[in-house]
Amino acid sequence: MNEIGIIGAGSYGTALAQCFSPNLKKIIMISDLMEVHDSINRQHVNSRFCPYVMLDQNIGCSMNINSLEKSELIFLAVPSEAIKEVCEEIRDKGLKAPLVICSKGVDIEKGRLLSQLVQEICKDNKIAVLSGPSFANEIAKGMKAGVNIASDDKKLAMKIAKALSTVSFKLETIGDPIGLQIAGAFKNMLAVGCGIYRGLGYGESTVAMIMVDAIKEMSDLAVKMGGKRETFLEYGGIGDIILTCNSMQSRNVLFGKYIASGGMTKNWQGPLAEGARSVKAIPMFEKNYDVELNIFHDIFERVYPKKR
Repeated sequence: MNEIGIIGAGSYGTALAQCFSPNLKKIIMISDLMEVHDSINRQHVNSRFCPYVMLDQNIGCSMNINSLEKSELIFLAVPSEAIKEVCEEIRDKGLKAPLVICSKGVDIEKGRLLSQLVQEICKDNKIAVLSGPSFANEIAKGMKAGVNIASDDKKLAMKIAKALSTVSFKLETIGDPIGLQIAGAFKNMLAVGCGIYRGLGYGESTVAMIMVDAIKEMSDLAVKMGGKRETFLEYGGIGDIILTCNSMQSRNVLFGKYIASGGMTKNWQGPLAEGARSVKAIPMFEKNYDVELNIFHDIFERVYPKKR
């Protein structure tokens, strides 16, 4: 593999580019911000989202998605709310490379996984999912981390893992893109809840109990959707849940603490918390898949109380 594209030049997209750069000749990032485009191409640093790391020389940035026409893989590293628009552009431009979903959210319009949305739009593209415990500011600096790559096309997942794994950034394949996505998206919602419960004065023992109950709910949903319970023992399962729910670096935990202090979702001025948006879809998941998600429904009602 020689060239890949990464749509989304935020902190995580930039960190992935730096992680993968030792194995590739060329990486093209796509940004809609001139500031980011210029700083990456002129100073080899993402001055806005990842200023703490000098980027390798083979990483460049474009504001035109047509620049990805030679990419052998295209990583989608944008917020979940932007996935639909990005995929429509990929389809309209005729880009046929496999798409790797890195966004950890859900389709809140229909209560489904992002892979279902992406496949509906980009019918001719193969799809894989990358997820696992990997804070951008750490992996960009070369700190060791392990993530999972999953696809219905096992050969594609193996090819990606073999081509892009490095000494410090390990990609391990699993055969369950459904469970991996549920773990990745729902752990963000759970992290919001953990922030709320801690902010309300619940003890760590109580929070741990809630986390275990929530993992059971996640795995029940995964099975209902055709996934596997054992996926929750992987990097992208319990590994990501532990990291996101227990670290004060977690934007979702910080958002939860803000809600616990009496803050209103519509007034949040902090960094993007995917869990705050994704939790809107909980009632639809419960209805669509006939599953009880009591912990997540409680988080939903606390984030979006009827009187607010």
